[in-house]
Amino acid sequence: MKEILNRKEAAKAAGVCPRTILRAIQARQLDAVKLGEGKTCSYIISRSAIAEYTQRRGRKY
Repeated sequence: MKEILNRKEAAKAAGVCPRTILRAIQARQLDAVKLGEGKTCSYIISRSAIAEYTQRRGRKY
């Protein structure tokens, strides 16, 4: 199982849409590492960060 996910994979694991993951990253509710600059940047998110995020939201991971 992958320990590092991209935004789409993280959204699928959390049961939300990729836009929700982006908003959580921008609101600093979800830890992620930004790769690149501007609108074409990517994020990598650890599986443990997704588990913490979903737990805070009241969902099971």
